[in-house]
Amino acid sequence: MKKLLFGLVIIMAMIYSYSYQLPIMSTWEAIDSAEKHLQNPPEEWGKSFSDRDWNDTPLENVIVEIKQKNNFWSNLANRVNWEVTIKNNGIVPTVVIDAYTGKLIEIYGPLN
Repeated sequence: MKKLLFGLVIIMAMIYSYSYQLPIMSTWEAIDSAEKHLQNPPEEWGKSFSDRDWNDTPLENVIVEIKQKNNFWSNLANRVNWEVTIKNNGIVPTVVIDAYTGKLIEIYGPLN
C-alpha cells in the first residue's frame, strides 16, 4: 500500500512540474496571434475593426506584456496570459490571449 501511495505522489509531482514549466509563446508569436484575432474577430464583435491593416503598425506602437492569471490554480501552476496592445489610427485595442495556446480570451480598450 505504501508503494502505491508513494508511486501516486511521484506521478502527481511529475504532472505538477510539467504543468508548471510549460513553454509559452514567444513575443513575436503573441503579436502575430493578436493581429490574426484583430483581423478575424469573434462573431459577436462583427466587423468592427477587421477592415484595418494591423500588419503595417510600427513596433513602437505595440505594447506586449505577460500577466499572471488571477485564480488559485493559475497562481499555483504559474499560468500566464499575453496582453498585446496595438495603437493604430486612434484605435487602441488590447488583445488578451492564452500564453500557451494563443487562444483568444478577451479584446478590450478604446475601439472607436
